[in-house]
Amino acid sequence: MENELLYEQLTHTLDLIQNEINALRTEIIHHREMIGQHVEALEKQSLDHETRLRDATNGVTQFRLWSTLSNSGSALLSVTALIRSFFA
Repeated sequence: MENELLYEQLTHTLDLIQNEINALRTEIIHHREMIGQHVEALEKQSLDHETRLRDATNGVTQFRLWSTLSNSGSALLSVTALIRSFFA
């Protein structure tokens, strides 16, 4: 009788421990999924920032090109006017 009671208590304790282990495993799986989602979100943000930086860089480069061409055109007109003034 005493052995049966001890057996039941140990079985119950083992069941409780097993349930706790299963709950912890479930929680770990949940945390892994959440971490995976966070990593994906951070990767998307990183790609978005890289794209924005590239677009901004391209815009600045195009602006510099047009600015240089504009200044070159103005310089060419000035030189042309100067040459005409010598020959006029």
